[in-house]
Amino acid sequence: MTRLWLVTYDISDDAARLRVYTILKNYGKRVQYSVFECYLDDRQLRVLRSDLQAEIDLTDSLRWYPLCAWCSEAVAFQGVGLPPDDEGFFLL
Repeated sequence: MTRLWLVTYDISDDAARLRVYTILKNYGKRVQYSVFECYLDDRQLRVLRSDLQAEIDLTDSLRWYPLCAWCSEAVAFQGVGLPPDDEGFFLL
């Protein structure tokens, strides 16, 4: 089962920030400059956390906010943006 995660980052080094962005775009949707919404199962979460940890240093910040089903449905929007869209399933 997947859960919606809000992943944010604050990284000062341009090259490291680009690497983090490149990794995250394969897991979710960028909703603001340094904010992604990602639907992740337990395995994907472990892999993503490990991959991102390898790209940051002690002065950088990654934050992970899990959103329950009720919380993700209650997200409010103002201005530009679309609600998180759960893909539900994938065809291979």
